Amino acid sequence: MRRFSLVLLLFAGLGSSFSSPQIAPANDPFDRYMAKVKASQVEPSLERFSKGCGLDVAAVQPRFAVGPGSSFTQVKSLSIGLRNIATDFYSTAEVWTAGNRALVEIWANSDDVGSEVRIYRCFKEGRPMLSEAIDWNLPLVGKEPGWGYSRRWSVDSSGKSVRTMAEFVDEFEHPIPRPRLDPDGEKSLNWIPPLGPLSELKLPQSLLR
Repeated sequence: MRRFSLVLLLFAGLGSSFSSPQIAPANDPFDRYMAKVKASQVEPSLERFSKGCGLDVAAVQPRFAVGPGSSFTQVKSLSIGLRNIATDFYSTAEVWTAGNRALVEIWANSDDVGSEVRIYRCFKEGRPMLSEAIDWNLPLVGKEPGWGYSRRWSVDSSGKSVRTMAEFVDEFEHPIPRPRLDPDGEKSLNWIPPLGPLSELKLPQSLLR
């Protein structure tokens, strides 16, 4: 199955992110994320996004969920929860709630394709405020550099999500020139994550209390 078809399949209900165990951990965004979760640390990108959301994630205990595809079950530990997922297609969710605000970080993974997507979503009273997504394309073999496509959205006065930024980045989220893309890569740039209300993500209610 071609890469763009996989993106459409995994994001039919939520979004797609892909991770591969063959990629060196230092260059793998999902591996770095998991290391930060294990150490109870906040990644710089999350800290930046959370300020725009008006929610201090360092002061809130997050809740976690994992599942095949875009379905989720709450777990106490992401690493332990992932061990029980017997499929190449799986997702993780980390949720912070404080007052009437919620911040959600979602990854969805396919271990046989070198691509990862991270989604940040910010909500106030269940309605979207800010959104951000990076779709990384990381080589499984060889020394070709990986690249990602990063985008942000905010909500205008009419309640519509409007894209405010789009750029190509490397594995560490540093801006890079546009890479050479094959047809599937070009098509994948048209994908957007869910930008609707919090209920659209179909997360367990226990994550949102």
